[in-house]
Amino acid sequence: MRRTILIAGLILCSSAFAQQNTDEQESGVAETAKSVMSNIVSFGKNLMDGASEGVVDGRKTGQSTDGSVLINTLEDLNKYLETDVIAVTAHAESGCYVEVGFKNQNDFPVRLIDLDSSEAVILIDQDGYATNLFRGKGNPEELTIPSNAGRKQKFYFAIEWDQVREIRILGKVMQP
Repeated sequence: MRRTILIAGLILCSSAFAQQNTDEQESGVAETAKSVMSNIVSFGKNLMDGASEGVVDGRKTGQSTDGSVLINTLEDLNKYLETDVIAVTAHAESGCYVEVGFKNQNDFPVRLIDLDSSEAVILIDQDGYATNLFRGKGNPEELTIPSNAGRKQKFYFAIEWDQVREIRILGKVMQP
């Protein structure tokens, strides 16, 4: 009888120990899986960011077919173009158009690229909130300004015209 109680006690203790060990193993497996997935997602994100930056850098360093200088930074915008807000007009669908003038005093065309990226062209309202460029409505992904000439471009935003405080193009702040 004593032996049976002793064996039952050992079995009970060993199963409790095994259960504790299994929980620790499962926790370790879960942590390992979490770490692996986190690293895979981080790698994928970095890979896509690098590829995207590589495409832009490749476009900018290569010669364009029409001899245009490609720009997508504030530094380049200020270097190659003069900009000014010409008008802000209401649109029937509770939005507005902001017309911007671009002047190119160079002997070569200048092309603004990636205008549809998240902060390339944004509008700031009277309360300080940003509205991104609306996809569609004639908003360009890129815009070429001919040599020694200007170009007017209307940008559509889904915001009332009287709420416009400023527009930012590649970080350049302009008031209407």
